[in-house]
Amino acid sequence: MFDLKQFIENCKGKPASAVKDLIQGALRDPAAVSAAIDAEFAGRDLSKAGIADLIFFRSPTLTVLKAATPPKFKTPPHNHNMWAVIGTYDGQEDNTFYRRGERGLEKAGGKDLKTGDVVVLGEDAIHAIANPLDRPSCAIHIYGGDLLNFSNRSVWNPFTFEEHPYDIKLITNYARELMAGAQS
Repeated sequence: MFDLKQFIENCKGKPASAVKDLIQGALRDPAAVSAAIDAEFAGRDLSKAGIADLIFFRSPTLTVLKAATPPKFKTPPHNHNMWAVIGTYDGQEDNTFYRRGERGLEKAGGKDLKTGDVVVLGEDAIHAIANPLDRPSCAIHIYGGDLLNFSNRSVWNPFTFEEHPYDIKLITNYARELMAGAQS
């Protein structure tokens, strides 16, 4: 049985590689991870929840949260400026990776995470995520810092790859444009 509080304690002070091992062990039973996380939110209406409402733990050196990605949702490229470990426990999260190139942002591969899959993002990673499914996708995200400290983070226009300071409203607008384009 997955114990969320113990998992968070075990992550404290650990590098990304050790956190990856912890979440991989937990995801041997994705249903148990899902049940523990669902129990944490029991009785709460998350239909209009923001990212801050989905955080289990936050400190200057660690953030642990539930990432609930709506059907067909897409984000623009963005960075975190800290390592991240993502473990999908229900559904699918497709990651497209980017790097800074001579002519701006360039695609640099990707990784599709299905239930039970884990990926580690380095401190300099730039990525965009998408849920290709017709149902929500859920993952546990662990960051090596305070995710809500937006200073020095960036978001890129997904159409021109122009870099902007990280702004949640800008990300929301770009996500809407990406999803509208996918439907036409």
